[in-house]
Amino acid sequence: MLIWDAIETQHHLFSATDLKLIEYLRQTPNIVFKSITEVIEESGVSYGSVIRFTKKLGCSGFQDFKIRLAGENHQLEPLTDEEVLGTSWTENFLRTARQQLLVTARNCDNKVLSEIVQRIINARQILVVGVGGSYPVAQELTYRLLRMGFANTSIESDEHAQGYRISMLGPKDLLIVFSYSGSTKSILDTARLAKHAHVHIAVFTNYVKSPLMELADSALITSIREPALQAELGTKLPFYFLLELLCESLYEESKPAREALEHTSEAVSDKLL
Repeated sequence: MLIWDAIETQHHLFSATDLKLIEYLRQTPNIVFKSITEVIEESGVSYGSVIRFTKKLGCSGFQDFKIRLAGENHQLEPLTDEEVLGTSWTENFLRTARQQLLVTARNCDNKVLSEIVQRIINARQILVVGVGGSYPVAQELTYRLLRMGFANTSIESDEHAQGYRISMLGPKDLLIVFSYSGSTKSILDTARLAKHAHVHIAVFTNYVKSPLMELADSALITSIREPALQAELGTKLPFYFLLELLCESLYEESKPAREALEHTSEAVSDKLL
């Protein structure tokens, strides 16, 4: 059953809080772009009430609710003038990607970028974490840091291994977190352990208002505005853009990093034709 059909047919089963949330949903057509933290703040409904409401509709949670709702909206959305006139999918995607990169660049705080660079240079140990769709970006940063001589860098995707590693870190170390939603439970658990150990937490996320941001010591924000369904396998270009900025800044700031990149390039040069 479609989400809105379920809401209409089960209307008599909803509490006063549910009805308040339903009214908010009716007035918020871009709900699929919002984090659960934003919904809580804007609707005045508690976290638990939002989760219970989505489960009444047969969803496993808020993210599942957004994915299903996004799928319904996609089916019901009329074609735009550009689509009717035959604008190609490639051109539409390029336009969207360009806008996301422009907004991400405009909101990139250079002071925060410089702080993270210095934290990397001075860190005793660097742990990079990410799960799901964020893991490939975390893996790419780890690879680049190793190429630039930061052999003290490691990556973990397993939450138990993250806990083990965090338990051995301290104030001289750095945790770099990639999380699109900023509300993944395993990532939040890891960040809380790092906060307790006084490890500096550098966050890359898409939502300013998220539980992860409350734990961050420094953060860079992307601008990805896609319905939840597309975001599951959608573009990570803004994340890679920030990664490029970070690595370029690190290359410029650290002479040892430049020298290490030259050495690591020489080490594999004989493997090329």
